[in-house]
Amino acid sequence: CTGRQHKHTMHMGLHHLHNHATMRIGTSFVRRRCALATARGRARLEEEALAALNGVLDPALARCKRLAVQPDATVAVKLEFRSGAMRRGAVEAAAAAAIEALPWARRSSVESTLSRPRSFMGSNAPPSLRHVGALVGISSCKGGVGKSTVAVNLAYALATQGGRVGLLDADVHGPSLPSLVRLPPGSLPLRQDAQTRLLAPAEADGVRLMSYGFVGKGASSGAVPAAVMRGPMVGKTVGQMLSGTDWGELDYLLVDLPPGTGDVHLTLSQTYGLSAAVLVTTPQRLSTVDVLKGVDMLRELGVPMISLVENMAHFTDDTGRTHLPFGGSQLEAVRRHAGLRESDTFRLPIEPQVGEAVDAGSPLQLLTSQSESAHALRAAARHLVVAIGERQHGAAAGGSGSHLRYDPKRGLVLRVLSGDHEGREFVLSKAALHALRGGAGAGDASAPLLDTVEPCETEAGQPGAKLYWCGGGATVVPLGDFPHLAAAHG
Repeated sequence: CTGRQHKHTMHMGLHHLHNHATMRIGTSFVRRRCALATARGRARLEEEALAALNGVLDPALARCKRLAVQPDATVAVKLEFRSGAMRRGAVEAAAAAAIEALPWARRSSVESTLSRPRSFMGSNAPPSLRHVGALVGISSCKGGVGKSTVAVNLAYALATQGGRVGLLDADVHGPSLPSLVRLPPGSLPLRQDAQTRLLAPAEADGVRLMSYGFVGKGASSGAVPAAVMRGPMVGKTVGQMLSGTDWGELDYLLVDLPPGTGDVHLTLSQTYGLSAAVLVTTPQRLSTVDVLKGVDMLRELGVPMISLVENMAHFTDDTGRTHLPFGGSQLEAVRRHAGLRESDTFRLPIEPQVGEAVDAGSPLQLLTSQSESAHALRAAARHLVVAIGERQHGAAAGGSGSHLRYDPKRGLVLRVLSGDHEGREFVLSKAALHALRGGAGAGDASAPLLDTVEPCETEAGQPGAKLYWCGGGATVVPLGDFPHLAAAHG
């Protein structure tokens, strides 16, 4: 054939292919539009819309509670957020855009609600903690690192992002909260409900607060005397403040832990079960020594560490030059020892605004949002929201969705945070643990059993718990085996 005939033939072929492709797209569009006329067809479109929605939702932070495709091609969506500390408007906008990108969808209608928190303690929670989602310890084990200042500002950073937040000052010997946050007039004395016997917490700018400085003798006058009491009594006092306060619905209850590795830490970890811990340190080597001991303590108690804050890391003078008054950073050493990622670390500079906020009895987050410290604390708060969400709703997000802790009195406790058994606890009693261990010491009911417990992955790739026995040796137990092991040795 001639060149002109060849070009004409190619042009006709391409034109035919273009028409064929257009016809296929048009046919697919028509089929989807026809599907709107029947309930079965709309059900198929709902699956398609749900898949598009799941592409923009983080299942650890929000879920689609309801989705319906209307005959006029309107897609109605109802989202449920797991935490108030979320940018709900941005998530709703992303959900609407994902729906409206579907070729057959005419428009979207996106609404959202906030879920009622399930207790971090599961079904065994006392009435005061039934709707507290997470108990987060702010820990350093070293005094003078600014831990209380970090705890207060982290709490208010979460609250300014929409979170439902409480803060417990667990340092009975040296309560800082009365100085760091000025309460509204008439807040003290705290009131006790005649029926429940629970104390109403103090509240300032949307954050619920409890401290020995609010309940000790002389609290109303602001002159609480020194708490002269032994360690076990201190642990009992903190337990009473935690379980004897009507916290209501909280996404996060932060606990400003005292220095050291004593009774308070044991009480909160073994009796209640800390959901996670945020570590606070400073650049000095002396601080690092104690913080590393705190990391070891938290690991032994089975408390997950989610982030690390280095306070007083540096300061910048008027010329813009950065100075390190306490020497080079020890952040990397602590991070590696705690098993954290670089993205889990935050550095706070020395800034006059921080001291001014403390002197004013007002959190930095409420006085200024422009300082470097305020920015870093907001970033740490956003990180906490995601980290807690992933731990608590890990089954939906591909994680474990559970929390392990060892209670010497009860045994090994698995608290299920999501999935079919959400909110339940399965306890491997001492008898169950002896049976798992076998061999030497299995018949001695008084012998110490577990040294520590760590989450792990089984050889089959399933979530598990690695039990390190006192005296040596270890056993891996799949988390899926906990229900029948607990029932068999109940």
